[in-house]
Amino acid sequence: MSVRIRKLQEEPGDEVSDEGFQGVNSVWAVLKRDDITALSSRIFRIEPLGHTALHDHDREHVVVVVRGRCLVDEGVGTREAEEGSIITVPPNVPHRFNNPDRGRLVLLLMNLFTAPKEE
Repeated sequence: MSVRIRKLQEEPGDEVSDEGFQGVNSVWAVLKRDDITALSSRIFRIEPLGHTALHDHDREHVVVVVRGRCLVDEGVGTREAEEGSIITVPPNVPHRFNNPDRGRLVLLLMNLFTAPKEE
């Protein structure tokens, strides 16, 4: 096995067409593997005025704002995160990522899954 280098601008990604998403393209940063079950990582490219759906889930997100400015809607308020910011979204907290600007917003999302509890 050798080092693999991929260029983000050459990755077509997939348009996210789930309900509530607008102008979001997703690229898997960590390609799916059967031997890794506790982490997934994607890059969201969000077009101007685009956004994800307001949602929550049982995993934690750690999100890095790679390019642009992100408004994070927490369901009860909105917070701003600038380029270079690290956002932590705890499990079961409603959230939506919004691009309020004229340029593309790029987010690196890491999904952390907790290990099942041993009995």
